[in-house]
Amino acid sequence: MRALPGRDARSRATAPAGVTRESAKADQRRRILRATGELVAERGYDSVTVELIVKRARVSYKTFYAHFAGKEECFLELFDETMVQTRAAIEAALVEQAGAPWPRQVVAALGALFEVLLADPLIARASIVEAPTVGPSIIERYERAMSDLSPLLRQGRELSPYRAELPETLEDTLAGGVLWSAYQRLIVGQDEGIESLLPDAIEFVLRPYLGEEEAARWAKSAREQTAGEAASAAS
Repeated sequence: MRALPGRDARSRATAPAGVTRESAKADQRRRILRATGELVAERGYDSVTVELIVKRARVSYKTFYAHFAGKEECFLELFDETMVQTRAAIEAALVEQAGAPWPRQVVAALGALFEVLLADPLIARASIVEAPTVGPSIIERYERAMSDLSPLLRQGRELSPYRAELPETLEDTLAGGVLWSAYQRLIVGQDEGIESLLPDAIEFVLRPYLGEEEAARWAKSAREQTAGEAASAAS
């Protein structure tokens, strides 16, 4: 529909400084993705409709469909963006620990993972808990995300005197176990308890490579550090 005479001029006159068409579109897209994640976390994927998304995002149907073909495409993009951010956080943590002993790198990677989950538990719930319910379109993405830690964990085989006996699928099993622990908390809404999983996750992951005693030592160190940080933040 062509704008009425003077309407464009009035829009330009009242538009906030620095707002461009591109930035407005980016903000719409961000709101749509955010609304989708929140609704999926709250209601479950199957119960979310485009109508609910546009109401939560405060956009029109036309705007929604200008960005996405439908609910599934929107959720897939949200999932992909979440995984990209998670990978980036883990990679940044590993860069900071470049040259550090392998257990220290594992601790840093797991810490980064849990920080991402804690930073936005609603989106984490949507991505970890609800994503598998979407259907075949997301299975490959989901499985790939679940095994992101596997290459790092595989390096631990060089430290294990039992490396020849370790199952070929061990790393994928460990990575999946870490996320399953988070899943169990997220599925019942215990978001605040995720951080307490970090020491247990460290011990769970390191034990097959370093043995029970050494893995427990790394877990204890992480637990003490977490407690110290919490005390500092409270004071």
